[in-house]
Amino acid sequence: MKITGVDLAAVSVNHRGDWVFVYVNTDEGLRGIGELRAGRNYAGRIRATRELAGWLRGRDPRRIREFLDRFTQFGCSRDTFSAVSALEQALWDILGKSLDVPVYTLLGGPVRDDVRLYANINRASQDRSPENFARLAARAVGEGFDAVKLAPFDEMHGNIDSAAEAAPGIARVDAVRRAVGADVDLLVDCHSRLTVRGALETAAALRDLDVFWFEQPVSESQLDSVVEVNRRCGLQTAGGEGRMEGREFREALENAAMDVIMPDVTVVGGIAKLKSIAELAETFGIPTAPHGPFGPVAVSAGMHVMVSHPGFLVLEYGWGEIAWRRELTLPTEEIVNGRIRPGQRPGLGVELDPDVLNAHAVALN
Repeated sequence: MKITGVDLAAVSVNHRGDWVFVYVNTDEGLRGIGELRAGRNYAGRIRATRELAGWLRGRDPRRIREFLDRFTQFGCSRDTFSAVSALEQALWDILGKSLDVPVYTLLGGPVRDDVRLYANINRASQDRSPENFARLAARAVGEGFDAVKLAPFDEMHGNIDSAAEAAPGIARVDAVRRAVGADVDLLVDCHSRLTVRGALETAAALRDLDVFWFEQPVSESQLDSVVEVNRRCGLQTAGGEGRMEGREFREALENAAMDVIMPDVTVVGGIAKLKSIAELAETFGIPTAPHGPFGPVAVSAGMHVMVSHPGFLVLEYGWGEIAWRRELTLPTEEIVNGRIRPGQRPGLGVELDPDVLNAHAVALN
């Protein structure tokens, strides 16, 4: 089996940007799909994907490790890592299809029947009032989710240095907790807006709201600050979504920088790298909760890894962004009580409906 080429397709989602999908085609008619980290301003990642496509043409798509080592063993740019991540997902999809088994079977088989999702409501609306966050969270819970995440400080300046400065964001978290009740896990993503002092004061203010985790309160470029906040804040911390390589996660794990790691399948090199990073974290007793508020292919890729990983905690789901998300996939993306089941279809088990794809298509230069 040989690769004959790579195609890309994109759909417009909302003010947060686009979803971009990568297809790897073969001479035996099998076609694999992956998802590229997109959003806005992703031209560099498109260029990198097309450059890698030239290297892949004529090669056996089942030689996944060879592809990974060729482009990641000695380091590469962030754009190239993103391109590798998308193409690698598609190669696993082809491998599973060629053997007529789901990808999770190739990763050791399932250790659970379904994967718990949390609803990231942050992308569902541009209205950032506490009342709207509360409405969105209540809707997600009404659809069966028992974990909800918001990023309450996004439009605020960086270096928030006190709970008083963080008060508008704290009010949003409080409104969501009141709306969803005590039995729903509430996740707070700070997007590195806080100083150490601001993080500690904000954590103290959030403690009575029973926050499930306190995500990326300070910039991870300052590891000492991350470690200090984790040690002193009194909340479960999470982070690592921007880390690319295993050694970057090892640094965080060896320094006890966070209680939960959040590797992103569209960043770390794809499925095999996500699996190896999760297994590394497991040796430190740290659970994995993959980052990824993106499209259905990235969710499927993360789900296949996590259904086979004992140290899994929860998987991110970009809730409420578009009304036609379920229509985009074949079969329909089915989420029941905030859980997604892997199914028995070979490969990643997901295809895109060409009519829906074309209806929302974005031209790629």
